Amino acid sequence: MKEIYSKKDVTGKMIEPSITLRDEGRFLRISAELPGVPEEKIRIDLEKTSVTILASDTGKQYKKVITVPCEVRFSKKRFSEGILELILEKTDS
Repeated sequence: MKEIYSKKDVTGKMIEPSITLRDEGRFLRISAELPGVPEEKIRIDLEKTSVTILASDTGKQYKKVITVPCEVRFSKKRFSEGILELILEKTDS
């Protein structure tokens, strides 16, 4: 398992969540910290080589655009205790 991206930053009112992107062979695993945001307030937009995470709740707005190193498709999502975890399958395209 190789960690290929991890960053934490705050810009203005929009918070860029701390994320980790790991290459796990056929899959990429993205973990994002979204404390205080309920699952129903999280939106995930998946493009061929990017993932956008948007989340908002009273007083908190998170946004992160993650460029991934290859084309992917959605495989699994899990949200527990403020941590969003996405599993993305690499495609052969």
